[in-house]
Amino acid sequence: MADVLARPTPLTLTGPAGYDRDRWQAAVLNGGLHSNARLVALVLAHLAGPSGILPAGGAHSVGRLARQAQLAEQLVRISLNVLEAEGYFSRPDIHTWRPQDLLRPITLTLPSPSRAAVRQEPPHPGSAA
Repeated sequence: MADVLARPTPLTLTGPAGYDRDRWQAAVLNGGLHSNARLVALVLAHLAGPSGILPAGGAHSVGRLARQAQLAEQLVRISLNVLEAEGYFSRPDIHTWRPQDLLRPITLTLPSPSRAAVRQEPPHPGSAA
């Protein structure tokens, strides 16, 4: 009987339709991200397979990313949260991911054009409310 809980491998995973590493990296470089987030994103792109996926249990732990980017682990965690919030990658929800001890997979994605085009700033103190 086949093991139905077998860990997916890069060959069995399919990424987002039309994933293009060069296009994704250009979006990262031109997206107005903090330099730490840009660096972590480029390390993720380096580690990702040709379909833009870093498989579950893969080589993208915070410790490894920190060593490769030469950043503190806390800065890598912050950068991952920013990249995910901005739509540069997706991964399963941490609260529903099982098994908890297995690193969640990451799928590199392009942020939606509307998200990239919206500049969010707090109200200026001198502007009328």
